[in-house]
Amino acid sequence: MSGSEDRRLHDHDSGEGLLAVDEALERVLSQIQPLTPLELPISEAYGCVAAEEIRSPTDLPSFPSSAMDGFAVRAADVVGASPERPVELKVVGRAMIGRRPEVTVGSGEAVRIATGAPVPAGGDAVVPVENADDGGDLVRIFEAVVAGRHVRPQGEDVRRGDPIVRKGMRLGAPELGLLASAGVPHPLVHPRPRVVILSTGDELVPPTTEPRFGQIRDANAYTLFGAVREAGGVPILAGIVRDDVDELRETVLSFDLQADAFVSSGGVSVGERDVVKAAFFQRGDVSFYRVAMQPGMPQGFGHVGDKPFFGLPGNPVSVFVSFEVFVRPALLKMMGRSQLRRPEVTATLAEEVRGPVGKLQYVRVRVARGEDGWVATPTGGRGSNLIATLARANGLAMIPPGVGVAPAGSSVRVMLFRSSED
Repeated sequence: MSGSEDRRLHDHDSGEGLLAVDEALERVLSQIQPLTPLELPISEAYGCVAAEEIRSPTDLPSFPSSAMDGFAVRAADVVGASPERPVELKVVGRAMIGRRPEVTVGSGEAVRIATGAPVPAGGDAVVPVENADDGGDLVRIFEAVVAGRHVRPQGEDVRRGDPIVRKGMRLGAPELGLLASAGVPHPLVHPRPRVVILSTGDELVPPTTEPRFGQIRDANAYTLFGAVREAGGVPILAGIVRDDVDELRETVLSFDLQADAFVSSGGVSVGERDVVKAAFFQRGDVSFYRVAMQPGMPQGFGHVGDKPFFGLPGNPVSVFVSFEVFVRPALLKMMGRSQLRRPEVTATLAEEVRGPVGKLQYVRVRVARGEDGWVATPTGGRGSNLIATLARANGLAMIPPGVGVAPAGSSVRVMLFRSSED
């Protein structure tokens, strides 16, 4: 490589020869497909996307029940009943919760009933206990009720055959309850992707180890662990891989059966120690390219076998931003989600921001509601090693290419990666 080429590759301001962010994302998403649907237990299906329309196999509720504690009656028997002119009925039994009634309501009769208990045959209304005087064998009714009063009819909520979950719907708490009520214990869904996370670098040690001079604790694996889990995936920590091509290949292959996707950090730039690039470049199944973004310019993406492989830069802020821009949308697509992007707001910059003219700049900001709308305040310096700036932020302000200086008071789009209340 000539000196001029080397200078161009390391020119942090120029966007010349770089791939636009949207084009890079399209390259990734065009090669991602939803995972094959599985029938999962309800308890494991939370957050998963329905792979088919689910229809109820039963009426909900499946029998008419009482909405009140009181007496099941025939409405025709209590016409005109009032405190001044009560109607007296014979009590012939009791309807209990969870049991089929053993009695029926005949003419001139009443059955004691609890809330939620099946309405016995012959009864078509319920008189609340506070509107009656229970005398044991006889009950005096002080209220005239129409047929259906205080009765939860069969199929009131859902009729048999009605759609209860649409295809492509993400299953949340209400959907899980509805599926359980309808007797659908194993919905067909796109499962959560199992994501194997690797960190590369001879300088890395686990968080539990006291680093020697020149060593650093591995933060990237745990940033990615949290990001994968927050996106709905299942993170699997594969540990630290030294700057050794064979070790990296062997580690990846050893996790092949456990993985739906791989994410590595480090080793995708232009240095001689870039182990990820060296391990997979010759195979032709992982591409390495430079994207017009800051931070996160060097990226790798492809497939190892049939599993997507994401090679991210090594600096912690670059890892997080790269995950948000490329990996998270891909994982959501693997899960069958239709909305792949984070929510965005338009905010006013509280401070001036300077950055590379030729790149889309992702600025760590704290977004809060002001008197005139959202206000975005940068949380620290631009350095891609400054991980504390992420911990203080809840969004990434996007300064478009061509803007070297975004003055205080200017409007910016902000990608929110957590609530402004968090």
